[in-house]
Amino acid sequence: MWAAAALWAWSPSALAFGPSGHRVAGHVAERHLCTDTRAALAPLLGGMTLAEAGLWPDMIRRQPEWEHTRPWHFINVSDRGSVARAARRGPDNVLAALARFEKELADRSLPIRQRGIALRFVVHFVVDIHQPLHVGRAEDRGGNLVPVLVDGRKSNLHALWDGEPLRLPGGPGPRDRARSLPGPGPDELDRWQRATPLDWARESLALRRQVYGFSRSADLPAPPAAYLAAARATIDRRLVQAGVRLAGRLDAVLGPPGGCAGEVATGQPNL
Repeated sequence: MWAAAALWAWSPSALAFGPSGHRVAGHVAERHLCTDTRAALAPLLGGMTLAEAGLWPDMIRRQPEWEHTRPWHFINVSDRGSVARAARRGPDNVLAALARFEKELADRSLPIRQRGIALRFVVHFVVDIHQPLHVGRAEDRGGNLVPVLVDGRKSNLHALWDGEPLRLPGGPGPRDRARSLPGPGPDELDRWQRATPLDWARESLALRRQVYGFSRSADLPAPPAAYLAAARATIDRRLVQAGVRLAGRLDAVLGPPGGCAGEVATGQPNL
């Protein structure tokens, strides 16, 4: 097994600054993996958890050797546009990048290090697709150019939907939050995991009316309390969906040949 600290050149303590949403989805995924998948993940994670590994692609994209990865985190789609058509425009979007790295992750002939990097991108991109503004408008850079005021703090629409400005003071940490969020029943779990990444992106696009659904007449508008409450609920659901779907994708790629549906068929966390 290679040493994660030597490869990534950062310590676990740095993870305290990572976005909580990726951690939450990672913890949800960990609870829904089947046993064989957990074993296959261990050498690829190099001592990390999925919740930690999913933060890495955001942490390295500002480094010169990784700047080329920045467009891989999102896809631009117009309000009435086609997600599928947007994905076909080129390789530098989140759907195309996820497909490439899932293929690398599944290729057991590749070195562990290469597959470990692929895993980190897969974990991260599954969650990114579930954030509505990662399927965003090019003209406002996925909401980054839309200023908002949340609890008296200047922010932007993209950051709001990342969930960080909506975190309640003194609230649970990502692991406890993941445990407290309602999960899917057996039928819903099956539907969620049968959906494709293209379906996930279309779901995010369908949330656009909600995302932009408040008055922005002021230079720095403050979304109303009802909007913020609905955003919290939607973000929580999207994080659970992302975690459950991530577990399903990893089970399909790394699990036993016959599948492990029987082990998680109840929809209950596999602890």
